[in-house]
Amino acid sequence: MEESAKKRGGRRPGAGRKKSTVKRYGFNAPATVHAVLQQVDSITDFICEAVLKHGQDKGLC
Repeated sequence: MEESAKKRGGRRPGAGRKKSTVKRYGFNAPATVHAVLQQVDSITDFICEAVLKHGQDKGLC
């Protein structure tokens, strides 16, 4: 008996989730932090800038 090529499933080039250069974080924000974050245009940019500034002040980066 001749075995036919399977046409379903399996690994395919270009398939699957693409690699990302970012890491997703989740945290519980108190009401005071929530109030500040609601006032900014881009929460992600605001948090990233704040973390980097704080890291520089502490000598971490």
